Amino acid sequence: MKELSFNELAQKTKEKDVYMLIGHGSKNQFKSISKVKTIIKNIMKTWNNNSVLLYFGDAPNINKPDVGILFQMIHELNKDIEIYMIQIAIAKDWGVPSFVSGVYWHNDFTKKCQWGGLDSNKEPCSNTKKWVSLNRRINGGIKRVYIFGGGNITLDEYRLIKKNNIQYEYFPVERKYLGDGATKIGNNSSLKEKIGVTYTKIKQ
Repeated sequence: MKELSFNELAQKTKEKDVYMLIGHGSKNQFKSISKVKTIIKNIMKTWNNNSVLLYFGDAPNINKPDVGILFQMIHELNKDIEIYMIQIAIAKDWGVPSFVSGVYWHNDFTKKCQWGGLDSNKEPCSNTKKWVSLNRRINGGIKRVYIFGGGNITLDEYRLIKKNNIQYEYFPVERKYLGDGATKIGNNSSLKEKIGVTYTKIKQ
């Protein structure tokens, strides 16, 4: 795994078909691994050998399955797909998954906007700011973003995806927890509760 500057990352992705996957994080998690794996397999049928992924450091933990596990699945299905990680430098101690081809560490974040999304001025920050900047450097821009449920940062990024005219697909996959990583969602809960804040906010 090689550490990259932003310019090196831009060069490696400039002529590629670049995709992103965002969605449920560790406080939501996926309810059904089999359902998201089926979606991943269908998505991958549309990719070619020139495809690469942008990854933002969510841990690929099968026992706590969130968006990070999707990248592990993809790597297991096709090890030729390159996966580039963008992450804040203070997370270096967490390590880097073996499926990562290269990583760009940065210090461009604040305590109020550490992981990404929009800041108080409605401007992209942290990891989100980096992919928005990278989108301008890629020939044709980021090809498509796949949205697997998600929370408030996902909603912020969805607004940027729309603003930048990036193609996307939204999958209203159910979550395991009620946004706190602890309170399990019951079978009798509403569909909005089962999927989360993206359910009524993102157009399918």
